Amino acid sequence: MKLNKLIIYFISFLFWSTQAFALEYVFFSPSSQCEDEIVRLINQSQDKIDIAVYAINNDNIVNALKQAYRRGIKIRILTDRLQAGNKSSKVKELYAFGFDIKVNSKYKIEHNKFAVFDDKYVSSGSYNWTNPATHKNSENCIFFEDNQPIIQAYQNHFNQLWQLNTKEKSDAWFGKHNI
Repeated sequence: MKLNKLIIYFISFLFWSTQAFALEYVFFSPSSQCEDEIVRLINQSQDKIDIAVYAINNDNIVNALKQAYRRGIKIRILTDRLQAGNKSSKVKELYAFGFDIKVNSKYKIEHNKFAVFDDKYVSSGSYNWTNPATHKNSENCIFFEDNQPIIQAYQNHFNQLWQLNTKEKSDAWFGKHNI
């Protein structure tokens, strides 16, 4: 009986100790903290970045994504088709640059705002990847580091969304918009 208790305590310790090393941190805007952390995660990525974002026009984030793309980082972006068509959107620019981008064709809007970096980090929250989100809007962002259950949940959701939205429909959308 004592051995069973000891085993249970040991297993509990292992479970809780691995959770103790997971980090979560949150920022609020208007401020540059969300933008700065997203840029930092893009810059330190070594393998892949999967992004589901409603709108993207933040100059610093777009420039960091382009630098990561040039470094050979695999980047997939899923975004909202109406927002992608806005004059301030950088989606068409990124598509023309060579990024693997799908515009939402499944749901009314693609309102997610999250990214998975190298299967190690996740950013999420209301923060749109836009200049107004940094400088004018009241938004939030939360980051998860080394929290595999949460990171895996976001990665699974991204993969599901990526499969639901076809490349053919996205390419047709870009074709209609002269890209």
